[in-house]
Amino acid sequence: MSIKKSAVPGFTPISDRIFLLNEDPDSVDTSEKEPIDQPTTILIYGWGDGLPKHVAKYADGYRKLFPTARIIMVISSIFSATYQSLEQRTEAMLPIIDLVFPTPGDGSEKVVIHVMSNTGGIFSAATLNAYQRRHGMGKALPHHLCVSDSTPGGLVFSTEVSRWSRAMTLGTANWFPWPFAVTQKIWWAFLYTMYFLEKAIGREPSGIYSCRVFLDHAMATPRALRLYMYSKLDDLIWWEDLEAQADIAKSRGYTTILEMFEDSPHVGHMRTHPDQYWGAIDKWWKASMALEGSRKS
Repeated sequence: MSIKKSAVPGFTPISDRIFLLNEDPDSVDTSEKEPIDQPTTILIYGWGDGLPKHVAKYADGYRKLFPTARIIMVISSIFSATYQSLEQRTEAMLPIIDLVFPTPGDGSEKVVIHVMSNTGGIFSAATLNAYQRRHGMGKALPHHLCVSDSTPGGLVFSTEVSRWSRAMTLGTANWFPWPFAVTQKIWWAFLYTMYFLEKAIGREPSGIYSCRVFLDHAMATPRALRLYMYSKLDDLIWWEDLEAQADIAKSRGYTTILEMFEDSPHVGHMRTHPDQYWGAIDKWWKASMALEGSRKS
């Protein structure tokens, strides 16, 4: 998925899908919050086929909350999340590690991982794998808060394929002259082809891999709070599936927080309820810092 530089104003491209917010340090107002209370880096993984100008609104929100943080935005397609191998996904995320973590974490980093939809989850998991690629097995990418917006969902292919194909159609419908239903059938057939191909070659599906990795203490540190943002009106990620995944994370030793939004669509919680959305992130970031402080005392 190649994004033209002009499509992401205010950001410096690190690769064709990774962008660094090019903040002017002279314009940053740090009078209200001391840098010690802020994240040093925020990693934002956009939803599949999300337009850069829309995903960038989350960077704007974070910049208001944490003006001294370095913000990195990742744009990916559902096709790449589905089609690419783990090796290819990991290779695509290595520039983040080389930029943010050129050496193993020394405890000074304060990182937020913000994940949107399953595509965001797939590439954030690839980033965890890229960290180990650079710094060795058993080395977990340091972070203090993981925000999961409209993810993860169910993992049973037969019950999820219709929703996945619909998500792909929503992102690509404007590319084709024929009706929406025709495009969805094409993506449905593509997903089934990938499903049988992966079974034949013994490759782990990217969605299953991402959920597994985020339950592995050696890759996803249990020191980080897990904030799940979701809605009962999400027609792509069912709230029952998300709560079930959060329960599994809790049983594996992760501190989980559920933040439900009453009437917002898939990855539409910030747009529909901005005060609740950013208030929850601010609240639980402060909680993560208090927890970290108690560990050191």
